[in-house]
Amino acid sequence: MNHLNPKLIRKKLGMNQQEFWSQIGVTQSGGSRYESGRNMPKPVQELLRVVHVEGIDLTTLKREEIRALDYLREQQPQMLAELIKKASINEPERV
Repeated sequence: MNHLNPKLIRKKLGMNQQEFWSQIGVTQSGGSRYESGRNMPKPVQELLRVVHVEGIDLTTLKREEIRALDYLREQQPQMLAELIKKASINEPERV
């Protein structure tokens, strides 16, 4: 995984520390330590990537939708590619 710079990502998103870190279950003080260079655990890195880089709202995820995506990825890759293309047409650019 590429090293994520949480402070840079947060600044690009225009969020304060409380807003940014609370979305992934980290306290503001804990997030401040990560932004100052403290080693970030892999699960926190991955949550940061999913929520703030990929822009996925974890509160909207449903298990059956993840299973459907896995099925498409394995059984219907062309259909998945087309759906991704159609879904990306009007999506705003992320960090």
